[in-house]
Amino acid sequence: MKTALVSTTGGTAVCQSKAELAGLIRQGAALPQGEELWVSDEREQYPCLSILVKGENACVHYFQNEDGEVWQSCGEFDTEVLFLAGGEEWMAPEDVIIPLEQAVCCAEAFWDTGERPGCIEWDAL
Repeated sequence: MKTALVSTTGGTAVCQSKAELAGLIRQGAALPQGEELWVSDEREQYPCLSILVKGENACVHYFQNEDGEVWQSCGEFDTEVLFLAGGEEWMAPEDVIIPLEQAVCCAEAFWDTGERPGCIEWDAL
């Protein structure tokens, strides 16, 4: 991608670099309630990433297309995490939680390829 469209609860931004994208993710994670970020190419809605972040925890979804081909991050945390998703609270189970920096890695890989990142494990939904 040359630019990424990033939508959050606070609005929509166009990122010009991977560093800018990573910064938005980390800023969202630092918010007390966390953040939900949607990342796509500026010109296309799909594929896209949904990244839920809160503190050092994240959950990532990859949407291949509008037909419902979706993958969810696989993790091995020992606790559930309460995220805001779609304006609602969602208690994410421990097996979908990944470290924040792995979510940043996913976003950077998605920037490079526009495909489902290979830096984490995924479950098809």
